[in-house]
Amino acid sequence: MPAFRPSKIPLDSPAVVDLRDSDAYARERPVGAVRLFPDDLVENPHMLPPRSRGLVIVGETTAHVTPILQSLEQAGRNVIRHHPGDTWRDHLDAETGPPSKQRLWEPAYVVEQAVEIFVASGRRLQSPSKPVALDLACGTGRNAVYLALEGFDVTAIDILPDALTRTSALAARHSVSVRTTQRDLEKPGALDDQRADFIVVVRFLERSLFPAIKTALAPGGLLAYETFTESQQEIGHPRNPRFFLRRDELRTAFPQLEIVLYESVFDDAHIARLLARQPISKHR
Repeated sequence: MPAFRPSKIPLDSPAVVDLRDSDAYARERPVGAVRLFPDDLVENPHMLPPRSRGLVIVGETTAHVTPILQSLEQAGRNVIRHHPGDTWRDHLDAETGPPSKQRLWEPAYVVEQAVEIFVASGRRLQSPSKPVALDLACGTGRNAVYLALEGFDVTAIDILPDALTRTSALAARHSVSVRTTQRDLEKPGALDDQRADFIVVVRFLERSLFPAIKTALAPGGLLAYETFTESQQEIGHPRNPRFFLRRDELRTAFPQLEIVLYESVFDDAHIARLLARQPISKHR
């Protein structure tokens, strides 16, 4: 069985967040900068890069940004510097034209790997146009929006209205469409009306859902699953032991699927990752 590629090394260069107005950003900006609203830095941390990557903030006054920087540092963010107003031009290279970078945040590593494999396969599977993807327990929506940016027809499902609101807002920021559905995935029949070429489950564990996930996956489709193992109890989050995978549990959770990739690692948390494919000749 092939192994996952090693986790990405955190970029040495910091992520640049541009807080200036849209007109100024459109005319000229630091190379690779992404425009966010000041409130995003505190209220929408899912729009920021991993904590391992430093932040450079440009725009706004020192007085306005100082309390924001303090909140970021309290949250474990490494804020390297702030360039108020347009002083960034003395320190950073500038670019014009269309922005060179569309986002700072990253999807789950297992989702990126699955997309690479899916695209490499060259199959469009059941959909006559876009392949269909399901993001189960979508949370902040990063995985759903990433899949939409990659060209999938995405449905994001979560029981929490706030999660669906965040997902829709993130999709709107990136000018893509994600269908959102409020649903309790712990109830029987939660996926009876779903069929997808690509199913994503990240940091969510409901064992009774395993057979339904298998049934909802189209022939040749991929499952990308990643969640916490029992070792995560050492860290203390989540607290409920039912949300932890037992040793090698995920490897054997979908016996009818063909395992493409599997690993159990520590990558900011103790997790197991699985990529598995629905056989084309045998389904259900």
